[in-house]
Amino acid sequence: MSTEEQAQFLQQLAEDLNSKNIKLPSFPDVVINIRTALEDPQCSSERLADVVRTDAVLVARLLVGANSAFHNRAGIEITDLALAISRLGFEVVRNMAITLAVEQIFNASQHDALKSSIKDIWSSSLSLASMCFVIARNSETVNPDNAFLCGLLHQIGKLYILTKAQDYPNFLGDAESLSSVLDEWYASVGKLIVESWGFPDEIANSVEYEDHLIREGNASASMIDVIYAAQLILQQDDQDDPLAESTDDIIARLRLTTDSWPSVREAYDLHSQSMRQSVG
Repeated sequence: MSTEEQAQFLQQLAEDLNSKNIKLPSFPDVVINIRTALEDPQCSSERLADVVRTDAVLVARLLVGANSAFHNRAGIEITDLALAISRLGFEVVRNMAITLAVEQIFNASQHDALKSSIKDIWSSSLSLASMCFVIARNSETVNPDNAFLCGLLHQIGKLYILTKAQDYPNFLGDAESLSSVLDEWYASVGKLIVESWGFPDEIANSVEYEDHLIREGNASASMIDVIYAAQLILQQDDQDDPLAESTDDIIARLRLTTDSWPSVREAYDLHSQSMRQSVG
């Protein structure tokens, strides 16, 4: 890619950031309706099931999830949607609906040059979401369901950058430049997207987690810590025990140790398998 074209692309990206003109398609009605229903403290499994039934794909995925090894340790099959929702819990239903919506956004691009990169980002987003979930559950101080969303949405800025790059074909063909721009800009872009979708500050701020890290001290484990640790562990996933030589204060705050790692890893494998089964 020419230096001039790269400069044009970065200028356009900077202008989008400065004007906060960064948007991806909004969530489908079923996600909005689920959010609305869950705002009512009297919401029941039956009422939520009525909302979910408007989306056949989501119904199928909830049933698959409810019968997965992670959520169905007893092996008792459920075919009733309301019972499946009761087994999963309302927050898991919300997260599975959001996962479906984000997956559809990822799959919306028809540009051949983007398909491989988008597939890789989506796959790594699912892995990060599962790792964030099990680390948060291990910590006992961070909401695991919100941690899952943080992992799922963490790389959404990369999708926006890739879709914008469709107008710069030479940029798409320059893997090194593309990778550099993705790494440098995705967090700032992603935070604006997550904010525009109406997610709370805790989730939006986690996209730019490096700006909020507290590496030392006696602070309680936070969502930022979870994202940091999940990224670190997944980068070292080829090791039997990625925590064996860790002296990181953040890892310690999350109660991640060599002794706890086998159970965390087992939970991650089960959760990741469940997620990938449900997304098809």
